[in-house]
Parts: sequence; structure tokens; C-alpha cells
Amino acid sequence: MTARELFAELDGLLPSLMGFEAVCWHHTDPLTGLPTSMVSTTLDPRGMGPAMDLEFAGGDVATMAQMHARGDRVAALSQVTEGHPERSIRMREHLSTHGFGDELRLRFDLGEGTWGFAALMREKGSGPYSEEELRFAGQANRLISAALRRTYRPPTTLAVAAPVPAVIVLGSSDELVAADQPGQALLLELADSVFDVMAVPAVFLVLSRMARHAEADPTGIPAVMRLQTPAGQWIVLRGSVLHGIAAGQVVVTASTPTAAEIMPLVLSSHGLTRREQLVTAQVLRGGSTREIAKELSVAPVTVQDHLKSIFSKVGARSRGELVALLSLDGPRLDHSVPAASSDRR
Repeated sequence: MTARELFAELDGLLPSLMGFEAVCWHHTDPLTGLPTSMVSTTLDPRGMGPAMDLEFAGGDVATMAQMHARGDRVAALSQVTEGHPERSIRMREHLSTHGFGDELRLRFDLGEGTWGFAALMREKGSGPYSEEELRFAGQANRLISAALRRTYRPPTTLAVAAPVPAVIVLGSSDELVAADQPGQALLLELADSVFDVMAVPAVFLVLSRMARHAEADPTGIPAVMRLQTPAGQWIVLRGSVLHGIAAGQVVVTASTPTAAEIMPLVLSSHGLTRREQLVTAQVLRGGSTREIAKELSVAPVTVQDHLKSIFSKVGARSRGELVALLSLDGPRLDHSVPAASSDRR
């Protein structure tokens, strides 16, 4: 099952269980939790740009970035504002203008990466989300997260290469101004429901907003996104605001990720927990069990337990095989890392 097929099934199942009138599903950059697509049959795609402005402008509650940083998986505006959702900037300036009175956000993360995001909007006359509904949402979140993570594939050199490097230029209203040939191919490959209306996939609208806000506030979130193409290839997108004759335009460049950029995605897509990722990183550096235990301030037996779980998830039988398997995922890794045996002390 693909992520879109999963979203379609949930579209038919959840409204009767959760009592909402509109929903927006997003694929996300697993490392930042920020959206790389928009999938919705109930919302106008043209509202995504203004919505992203409110996300990155700062000052609001339960934003995507805040939920990711805090580790929150479920947040309703009525809950986080103590029954006063009008205190939320996006409620006052965006959601209420479309007739909504509450919003429930779900961040799909099992502890190793954020694989998707959803916003469930409820009309004003339907009242706020109840505590019982929020508990149900928390239980459903884990099931959806597990199903969604399985739709992603670990990076592999066998995947069809994405058309990168590529360049796309957006105008002051995020309209498509220019693209080189690989950029045009990438636009078509990443087409989503926003693309049908804007001729630009949602991830480019998000990057444009991020770049403009980063230009105004260099301490904000950098305009960098990682996403997996339909063919399974991971790419990195970067956005920056142009100056001079093309002032106000945003250029988005696409490239293949470096080893440092791809490794967290490799580990996350194998389902490794945060602690297992730390252990694996030490193994890739050649650390012994004792060295890893000292570095992570845990007992050596705990390291061994983590290694058993890591081997099972990745499909390796030894440290050497683990290093070899991960070195085949995505771009070439540093082969100077020693491939120690599984019983290395």
C-alpha cells in the first residue's frame, strides 16, 4: 500500500470516528517533520501558501516545528489554548475564516522519524475535540504511524535516480517562473493535489515560504528539505531568495544527499529507535561494545541488546555485515570505517 492509498482509506474511515469535516494529509521530511506534500479532497490547495506563512512566522501554538521539537504527537487547538482556540493566530487569521472552530493535529512518529502529518478540521458548530477523542487519536496515531512508515523504503542504489541536480525558480507569488530540464521532470514527478491548481508541488511552496522567512530572520528554520521520490530515491531541496534583477524570486535546487545527510534517513527508514541510531553510528565509526557503552553512558549488556535489535531490523548477522548493508544504502559511505565483527569487545 502506498501512502496515498493509506490516506484515501483513512479519509473514508476517520470522519465518522473523529467527527471532522476537513482533513489535510502530508508526507514529511523525517528529520524535521515539515510537510513535503499536500493530499486533501476537502480543502482548497491555494490555501497552503498562506497556511505555511503562519507556520513559519512564529508566535503561534502547536506549530509543526513546535510539535516536532517537543515530541508531541497529538495536539488540538482547543486543548493547548485551554478552551480558547481563538488565541491561536492560525485560527483567527485562517481557519475561522473558512468556518472551522477547532483543529486536531497528528504527527506520525514512532520515535525514529516523522513520517507524516495530518490536520483534522472541525466546523464551529461541532464543538471542540473531547478528551475521549484525543485519547482515541493518540491510540490511532501509533497504528497510522507504523503503517505510514512501511510505505517508505530504505534508500538504495537500485532506486531509479531522480532528475538531479535540478533548478526551479518561483516568482513573488510562488508561481513557476523557470526550470531547467531536470527541474521540469522533477516537478512532474513530485506532482500532488497542489500541483493540479498551482502547477508547483506543495514542497516547493513550503520551501519558498521557508526561504522568505529565513531571509527575514536568519535564526529561523533553514530552507532545506529531504524527501523520497515515488521511485524511492531520496533527494535534498534547498531554497534561497534571489537579489538583484530577479529580486523577490526564490530559487530551489535539488541534489542527491551526501553521506552525512542520508545516514539518518537510512537508519530511520529501517525503523531504528533514537538510541539504536546512536549505537549504529558508533558501530559505523568502529567503536567496540565497551567504547559505545562508555560513550552513551549505558552498560555493555545494554549495547549488546541494542545490537540484537538493530541486526534484526536491518537484516544483518554481524557488525561487519551491518556496515556493509548500510554502505549500500544511498550514496557511498566512508569505507575507511572498520567493519568489526559482531563479538568485538
